[in-house]
Amino acid sequence: MKENSKAKKALRMVTYSAGYMLGGGGQQITSMYYLNFLIFGAGLSPAAAGFVSGIAKVWDGLIDPFLGLLVDRTKTRWGACRPYLLFCALPVFVSYYLLWNGFGIASQAGKFLFYLFACIFFSTASSLGTVPYEALLPRMVESYTERTHYSVLRSLFAGMASAGSVWLFDLLVPAKEAADYAGLGSDFKRMGLVLGAVFAIAPLVTFAGSRERTKIYDDTHLTPRALFSEYTSLLRCRLYRKTFALNLLGVFTAYCSTATQVLFILLVYSNRSYTFFGIPMRLASLSINWEGAWEVLSFLTSIYLLSRFKKKQAPLALNFPLHIVGSALGLIITSKTPLWFYFLTQALSGYGASCIQFIPTTLLADLPDVDEVITGKEREGVSAGFVNMGKQVMQGLAFLLCGGVLSAFGLNESNASPELAQGAPLFAVKLLFSGIPTVCGICMWLFAQRYPLSPEIHAMLKMRVAEKRRTGNAACTAEEKTALEALTGLTYSALWIGTEEEDHEALSQKE
Repeated sequence: MKENSKAKKALRMVTYSAGYMLGGGGQQITSMYYLNFLIFGAGLSPAAAGFVSGIAKVWDGLIDPFLGLLVDRTKTRWGACRPYLLFCALPVFVSYYLLWNGFGIASQAGKFLFYLFACIFFSTASSLGTVPYEALLPRMVESYTERTHYSVLRSLFAGMASAGSVWLFDLLVPAKEAADYAGLGSDFKRMGLVLGAVFAIAPLVTFAGSRERTKIYDDTHLTPRALFSEYTSLLRCRLYRKTFALNLLGVFTAYCSTATQVLFILLVYSNRSYTFFGIPMRLASLSINWEGAWEVLSFLTSIYLLSRFKKKQAPLALNFPLHIVGSALGLIITSKTPLWFYFLTQALSGYGASCIQFIPTTLLADLPDVDEVITGKEREGVSAGFVNMGKQVMQGLAFLLCGGVLSAFGLNESNASPELAQGAPLFAVKLLFSGIPTVCGICMWLFAQRYPLSPEIHAMLKMRVAEKRRTGNAACTAEEKTALEALTGLTYSALWIGTEEEDHEALSQKE
């Protein structure tokens, strides 16, 4: 879509990026505080709390592929993606409030079932917004470089939303120790109302400020067989498999760390209170925002490296080793370790952490273009649904792992303090907060070193796809054919772009 002016383009980038506040701020609070709330506020066991959060995420992952197919088959005057951003707002608000309100249910079974319902409700409502949101960018912007700019800005919005929501949480829920959670029921309810409203407004802003280009409408029937066929065909692409695996590692790394960061502070240092310029702030939120500030700062380096080397994975070479070092240093921290050392580890970890989800997210916007080379279809919704499925399942596994490990190592309400949480419980928290992210970070850094899609190859494949659409054939050179084969992992003759129109019809029928 051609922009009339720089101001209009900037406004569109801002309104698009605002929608990511639902994924940034909403996920930040639930990933960092909800496990603690369920254990110390609602009174569930660590294993039950991990099961509630984990199963809700797995459920979320299971419905995302269906939502992706549904988006590709949606045809309205607002487009295929934008209507969902409008309709998800009310369910997001209601479900987020329910997350933090147990309505006085006393029995363990009753609380377990209620919070499981609330988590599944919120996961479903947020997916109703996030899957179409992920599918929207390829339909708004054609340029490889411009998509990167959109991804950078939306990551900045996510960082600001995370910092702001953490500060609001700290302001509305004044917990110093883990034991304080049990007496702050009304504070949690008020927080749910305020943040629920913020996260519900975010997709409405994107709906109002974004536009979609006209796409080729997929009118095939939505059946279980179609669902299976659509998503298995995605994995035929070598580039998709690599990027998908990179996303899974990134999500698992991030959520093991964030799910236990507040608990780590509660058990090692206690949640001390500080005041800055008259603004009260506890150590947990101060730590989170400190790490987030370094994460935002690292975007400046990432933008430079992206413009300098023209490769979206370039920032990994500098940023990710810092994250690995920061995570590893967390293993040696004790209650006697000076706070300045802890904040140093968080600065290193935060500066490098920008790559954990920023780089994989940036890469994802180009995958539908590569998929179109293979299939001849525009399947942004399918791609977004499948990627979201993987993210949510990995988040669920991270929560299940955290709950299971904490329970196995004996963490409970009676030892949730710096004086009592020694030995096995503290080791379990360190393992989840620092150990697993260190190992996964090393694997992710090694995995991402080779990525074959460059701006030049992306421009070439877009040009050849347009040529194929226009004339029925794509006049690829031998060098271009080799590049496409390296990108997809398939022979050129097996690609939609490499067949004559009549040959492609026969190939489609054979498949």
